[in-house]
Amino acid sequence: MTEYLILSADDISKFEPDKTIIVSVLSPIETHGKHLPVGTDIFIARRVLEQTCRILSERFKILRLPDLCIGSDAQPVFGSISLGYGTLKNMIIEIGKSLAKMGFEYWIIFDNHGGPRHQLALVDAIKSLRKYGLTLVVPFLHIFQEMLKDSQQIEIPAGMNGDIRDLHAGTNETSLMLHAYPEMVRSHNFERYFPTRETRLGRFIRFLRSEELAVIVDWINDQKNPHYLGDPSKADAQQGKKMIEYHVKRSVELFEEALKSNYKPPKLYNPIIRLLLRAL
Repeated sequence: MTEYLILSADDISKFEPDKTIIVSVLSPIETHGKHLPVGTDIFIARRVLEQTCRILSERFKILRLPDLCIGSDAQPVFGSISLGYGTLKNMIIEIGKSLAKMGFEYWIIFDNHGGPRHQLALVDAIKSLRKYGLTLVVPFLHIFQEMLKDSQQIEIPAGMNGDIRDLHAGTNETSLMLHAYPEMVRSHNFERYFPTRETRLGRFIRFLRSEELAVIVDWINDQKNPHYLGDPSKADAQQGKKMIEYHVKRSVELFEEALKSNYKPPKLYNPIIRLLLRAL
């Protein structure tokens, strides 16, 4: 793997587009309770990138762009930094267009953030970049949906695998950090938290059949919100290792689909929800 920033333009021109993969990390700076750093999503994505690229580098040259510490729908509390849906989507499209002009064909973004507008911006950017001849693959879009559906392939129990009861800085993310960067984890002996009161907006979103988004709305509007959702006290480094391995396996599988021109991003939400998210 070669760092893009250290190369000259002449160096970059020597990379054969059909034998090269552009890779980068993208996730927002976001508060993760009192026990995890604001760069948690970025750090986890870095580890997945590194392990995935060890596998892909057996067949391809890897060019690594600088980390993009940006994203939409970071938890709106002190410490978080967030962009709007349109800003994020346009930034990804503009970067992708530059890569396409240089002839590159594949870009993998490693992410660990499930914000609704964040994920929708990435899906829309993937679709837009097709017309420029660039295939953008974002494995976490698929992994997050599998987490929400408690996929048996993950082999981690419901409520501990990043599903709707463990959405943020709970068992899953704390386990990931205990495995990958244990020195960054503060005391995590915090009891399980889940919002107990439905907001008016949450009820409306449930009417539109989007339980995940409704839970997020109820959570961020709860005055007792501890800035995590789940049970950090049950975190375990071995469970984090298993989850990293799942991320890597799915990342390789999804890139293989791209090589066969079969890669498609997941379809997120229903048309009404997508319209509302894009308009906000």
